[in-house]
Amino acid sequence: MTGGAIGLLLLRLRANPRLTTRVFAASLAANLLGLASSFYTMLVLNRYVTHGVDSTLVALTVGVVLSIAFEHLFRHVRLGIAGHIGRVEHERLATGAFGILLTARSGAGSAEGDAARREAMRAPEQIDAALGSANLATLFDLPFALGFIVVVALVSLPLAAICVLFTLLSITAGLLAQADMRAVGRDLAQAGAYAQGLVTSAIVGRDAVALFGGAKPLLSEWQRAAKVLRTMRERMSIRQGRAQSMAQSLQALQGVAVIATGAVLVVRGELDVGSLIGINLLVGRALAPFTRLAQIGESLAMARQAQLRLEQFARTAVEPPTGTSLPRYGGTLELRDLTYTPAGAVTPLLRRLSLSVPAGNILVLKGRNGSGKSTLIRLIAGLGDPQEGAVLADGVDIRKFAPLWWRQQIGYLPQEPVFLNRTIRENLLLANPRLSETELQAVLHRAGADRAVADCAQGLDTPLRNFGQELPVGHRRRLALARALAVGGRLILLDEPTDGLDAEGTAVVYRTLIELARVGHTVVIASHDPRILQGASLVLDLDRPQDTAMIPDTAAMVAS
Repeated sequence: MTGGAIGLLLLRLRANPRLTTRVFAASLAANLLGLASSFYTMLVLNRYVTHGVDSTLVALTVGVVLSIAFEHLFRHVRLGIAGHIGRVEHERLATGAFGILLTARSGAGSAEGDAARREAMRAPEQIDAALGSANLATLFDLPFALGFIVVVALVSLPLAAICVLFTLLSITAGLLAQADMRAVGRDLAQAGAYAQGLVTSAIVGRDAVALFGGAKPLLSEWQRAAKVLRTMRERMSIRQGRAQSMAQSLQALQGVAVIATGAVLVVRGELDVGSLIGINLLVGRALAPFTRLAQIGESLAMARQAQLRLEQFARTAVEPPTGTSLPRYGGTLELRDLTYTPAGAVTPLLRRLSLSVPAGNILVLKGRNGSGKSTLIRLIAGLGDPQEGAVLADGVDIRKFAPLWWRQQIGYLPQEPVFLNRTIRENLLLANPRLSETELQAVLHRAGADRAVADCAQGLDTPLRNFGQELPVGHRRRLALARALAVGGRLILLDEPTDGLDAEGTAVVYRTLIELARVGHTVVIASHDPRILQGASLVLDLDRPQDTAMIPDTAAMVAS
């Protein structure tokens, strides 16, 4: 068994001392009762065959049958108890991994990254399967194999020496097989993650794949990946088969060595035939746990790889669970020497950007696609961290705020809205649980989404599927605007709010912006819309050199 699997096993056993003690007691009872069949063979051959007393045979047979029945009962009880070992640890691993997934610092992401995250989320299940009740029972039987060897030694030291020799050979072969399977398991995990990346690409980009000739190259890539994956699985299967074959061969050779040596001892008068046959059964039981260990080697090797994936995933940067908050956010916003370079990029997307937006003003971000408008809005929302500089709200670096508190100060409309697979009502109430039914209707009306909701069969209780992607673009963006307004934050972040909207929808956005400005909200908008640009207090042109990017109107600002 690999060191990683041993560590996981010991961790679970230490965390469950009472259950571990009960499993050990059940294993002890089962293995002691397992001696009965060997002693039965010895006694029948040495006593009944010699003396022919039928009552002796009946008593021995009844006794061994009862022993076998109780051995089965203890092994069954052991499986039930072992199933509870690690339950809490599994839930902790699964919950912890999902918690990291939910609180990970947002980045650009990739299909490969998504696949790696999916593989990490599968890791707790793989570990739990590898250390399931049946495999735990096998591992608990290993130390009792030594007890069988001790019993053999009490009858014949030469045969016990043979048993020790083959046990050591089995352990060595098992360790070598585990090392071999561990290397293959690592390659298999990588091949699986790559294949999952292709699946993610096909699902997320299905329209582009269908419309723009992506099917053929993606299919070719999938065929290559499937071939590699199958090759890795075949290599793992072959190595597991070799391990099992080696274990069976060693068991057979041990039987030959015991019978041959025992026959010599019988001829010399140092051992009787009944003891020889009984010992042959005992040494088989001593080697059996190591044979089963080879059979579960693949799952243990995969558990080690799963643990490594979890350890790597655990190093993911996550949002802090706590932080400071302000008694009341006034609405001022400042960028101070802000520099941001996307992952994998050579040059910064935003460089030493400084500006000040007083409360109640409207800042419009303009620039070509890829100039950093959406990125800047995400940085203000706290969905990413600049490499240099800071985003400040009322003079405080937003990284010092508790993320939950800061998000409650923000109404955010992303360029590509995504909803949870829940009802429309639940999506809005998750954004602000304090909303009454009247307030919900008012928010929908302000965003022009009341008609979109009325078009849905179940109104507010309509369940959204596929993260809301089944809705028409206009409906989706109006509902997303309603969700942003539902938060009730003093700072409103809008990324291309008029994209995908008809004349009526854009008129609603204009009316909403006027209302937000009238009541003193601070608004940051990424947009090329001329009417939105006309109503701006400040315009930040990200196409211009960023030390001259600010175009002032009525607000004070600081340019780097």
